[in-house]
Amino acid sequence: MDFQYFYYMKQSNIFIGKEIAEIMSAKKITKAELARRLEVRPQSVDYLLTRKSIDTDTLYCVSKALDYDFAQLYSIKIGQTNFDNKKKAGVEMKSAKIVLEIELSKEDFDNLNLNDKVSDFFEK
Repeated sequence: MDFQYFYYMKQSNIFIGKEIAEIMSAKKITKAELARRLEVRPQSVDYLLTRKSIDTDTLYCVSKALDYDFAQLYSIKIGQTNFDNKKKAGVEMKSAKIVLEIELSKEDFDNLNLNDKVSDFFEK
């Protein structure tokens, strides 16, 4: 593929600076604090928040600094339906993948007896 192909491809409608600002607001993280975490000047954060796109290294660093996976905004899978997209209202969901992360003490984990339940599920 040559450069012209990429130049004329349809661009995403993601404005990453705005997305970062929204996560900062939700997590109550100031520009100064993000600058400290990224080890950059506050002016660099101001510039970052005005950007429509950023390079992947910067996206990775910001994701780590804010403990938020911004790469998921760009994740597109064939057949994936984004139910957070208001334009797709009324789409019938046929299946769903739910990922839940819960931190449990060893005692609580043992009390749930999940190993046996998962084994039973797959044996059926």
